Amino acid sequence: MRTCIILTGALRTIKKTMSYHKKHLIREGVDVILCVQNDTQESNDSWTNWFYDQFGSHLISIEWFAIQDHQEWIAHRETQLKNMIIGNNWKDYLRHSGSMIEYFQLQLAYMKMCHYEQIGGFQYDYIVRARTDSIYAKPIDFHWLYWTEEEIRARVVMIKEELQLSKIPITDQSVLTYFMTTIISDDVIPNIERILAEYSPCETEWLPHETETMTYQAALWRYLHYGRYILTLRKNNLYIVRRNLFHMIPTLGTMYGFLRAPNSDDYWFNAEGQFRSACYYACLSVFDYSTLYEDRSVAHANEWNEADFFDLDGGVLNPAMLYCVVRK
Repeated sequence: MRTCIILTGALRTIKKTMSYHKKHLIREGVDVILCVQNDTQESNDSWTNWFYDQFGSHLISIEWFAIQDHQEWIAHRETQLKNMIIGNNWKDYLRHSGSMIEYFQLQLAYMKMCHYEQIGGFQYDYIVRARTDSIYAKPIDFHWLYWTEEEIRARVVMIKEELQLSKIPITDQSVLTYFMTTIISDDVIPNIERILAEYSPCETEWLPHETETMTYQAALWRYLHYGRYILTLRKNNLYIVRRNLFHMIPTLGTMYGFLRAPNSDDYWFNAEGQFRSACYYACLSVFDYSTLYEDRSVAHANEWNEADFFDLDGGVLNPAMLYCVVRK
């Protein structure tokens, strides 16, 4: 299986997050594509050498993003903003925040990936979206693709037991929601009552169910391998998706503001809203995981305290943590 890690963002905390990128993302069959912005005093050449030292042969492309080098995109961004029916204050926010730039960096990295695939005559199996300032606190090793039907059945039993203990109604939808949102690590199953699990099905979604010819665990096995879903951590912060389903999201680099799903809220134009709309029109069911604890690393930038999440050696304090944004 071949996986592409698309890593974007600024570099201010990358030296703190790198150990987790290497430990939890890098393995055989994994390539890394970077589109990064140098907001430090070190030169691009120095950083390039550092990245190759860290990722070795897994690193196949580095693009150094500087907004002044993309005047054509700046002009295009103004055309996008001009045609968006939102207040001028919101247009100004989008113009100066990282919302639109984030997706343009993603699109640039995506094009590099497509070029590499075409040159090599292959296509990746999975895409893992990573950020320079965020970590996956557990290994992304796709172990769930190797579960047997009996292992799936046993895990469903675990989920149901924890739902009952947490006084969460046991329904086909709740079982699927918590099965999928905890898929990265069984360590989070005992934490179910604290998980802010969200399931947004696409319109053609089919819930795995038992039939005359297929057990529930067999249907769930099939869904794990062939279902149209994306696993997200805190909305659009980090995500995992099959490569053959990853086409609409990268277009936000130049189509930002022109995807508005019927189920969008009043903030459809922000980065999270545009991501969800892209998933909707790609017919991707979204399984989103977060907790109030982990969300603190995202939502309260000015109050971010490393000691809330990491010990003095940089290890995570909470064994049930799946992600963290590293602000400083």
